[in-house]
Amino acid sequence: MKKKHIISFSNTVIILIASLFLLGSCNADNTKNDKVLFSENGIALADKTVSSYQLLNDALRNQQYDNEMIRILTDHSPTTWLMQLNESKSAIINRNIKKQSAFILFRKAYSSYNLFLDRNFDFGSSNLKDRLYTACAALDSFETNDFYKERVQILKQQIAGGRFKEEAAILELSNLYADLWDSDSNKWFMLLENELKNYKEGINKIAHSSFDASKIKTLVDKPYNDDAILVNLYKLQLVKEKELQANVLMDQIQKISTGFGLLLELNGELAKKKADQERINKLNNQLEAIVTN
Repeated sequence: MKKKHIISFSNTVIILIASLFLLGSCNADNTKNDKVLFSENGIALADKTVSSYQLLNDALRNQQYDNEMIRILTDHSPTTWLMQLNESKSAIINRNIKKQSAFILFRKAYSSYNLFLDRNFDFGSSNLKDRLYTACAALDSFETNDFYKERVQILKQQIAGGRFKEEAAILELSNLYADLWDSDSNKWFMLLENELKNYKEGINKIAHSSFDASKIKTLVDKPYNDDAILVNLYKLQLVKEKELQANVLMDQIQKISTGFGLLLELNGELAKKKADQERINKLNNQLEAIVTN
């Protein structure tokens, strides 16, 4: 009888150890999967940011031509008119191209982090250290405050010296790029609002005599015959179209700002010793919804 009890007890211990091992493996896999999904969402957010800079530059170029069109239509001496495309827009476009290039490097850093998390790749194969350093060094070319510059230099030194943890480096790099985007997004909202205001004022200044009333009737889908009313409705239509375009861009800008906020929250939660799994799942899902729409 005693022997049977000993055998039964031994079997129970073996089963318990095996269960704990399997549970530990599952938890490790969950943590790994959470980080992989986080890195994939980081890649997607970087892609969305890069495409947003392209959309913003396209909008700026269109604004240049819209402003020039208004100047043509409101010029008192058309025979002596000279093209005056706004060079300040060109300067902003060039700065955006540089920032777009930086966010491409940010994307590459997240892509390398994604490879680093894959069991089939070792640290060296992922090129994570080089990608992190390059993405960080790209921030040196932008005009920022001293505190921001100091943070960039500290992270660069840590990466170059190999004195960093991958999760911590990704978190700080994400913080730096999020701050860069936030400083830009505030300017973008103001710029789009000002351009919309200037566009409205410009459209109002165009004389009614400049419009071909017979053509306006084909462009305005309203049941009115008065030429002056139709011209005013056409002006209103132009402003509405411009507002809709601006709203689409503003919505895109806001989504990316929200996305960076979620990315940082998620990264911070993953870095905790006792991470909240429910919160991780929620943040990953919220972030995924933003970057895929």
